[in-house]
Amino acid sequence: MNFVASIRPPQAPTAGRGDRVARTREAIIASALALALAGEVAPIVRDIAKTAGVSARTVFQHFSDTAELYVAVLGRMLAAVVGDLPDLGAAWSIEERIAAVTNQCSDRCERLLPMWTFVETLQRRSPNASDMVGQMYNSNRHQLAICFDRELTAMPPESRERALNALAVACAPEAWVVLRRRLGLSIDQARDELRFITSAVFSDGSARG
Repeated sequence: MNFVASIRPPQAPTAGRGDRVARTREAIIASALALALAGEVAPIVRDIAKTAGVSARTVFQHFSDTAELYVAVLGRMLAAVVGDLPDLGAAWSIEERIAAVTNQCSDRCERLLPMWTFVETLQRRSPNASDMVGQMYNSNRHQLAICFDRELTAMPPESRERALNALAVACAPEAWVVLRRRLGLSIDQARDELRFITSAVFSDGSARG
């Protein structure tokens, strides 16, 4: 199953009371997401309700508790930043594919960066959130396997798994957090480092054919 499709919320009803309910729910999720993006690790209901223009009671009419709301927020964010890689045809060189992958990875991770503390905290507290984040990693690893299938297939099985694991680590959000927040690199610098790390997986030439 496509990861984005699996976490995208169902389509809202098209008319009547269901329409109003859906709009209110969307406003609550959008408000909580805005607060998370602003750095709130655990946005409080009072602030969420105020931003959404509803009462705290209304929030709990749509969500059984804050954990359910936070999981909905996480799903919305992951759906926005996770998607299939562009169609990298056989004519693309490995350098072109590395550039495409690292550009998309850096764009996704930079969008996720402001709320990464929220994501880390939530996945420790919620099995549902942990499963969603796990799906993100599995989806990314699968896409990398497809993108670099030509090079990975040319490797011995043990080397193939290690190379794919290294690629998955390099393109994980945590790696971007280290580059941007711990090392203090700019977006362009971090992207260049990510490209260097990804290229190093194939630097011995064994996968270039």
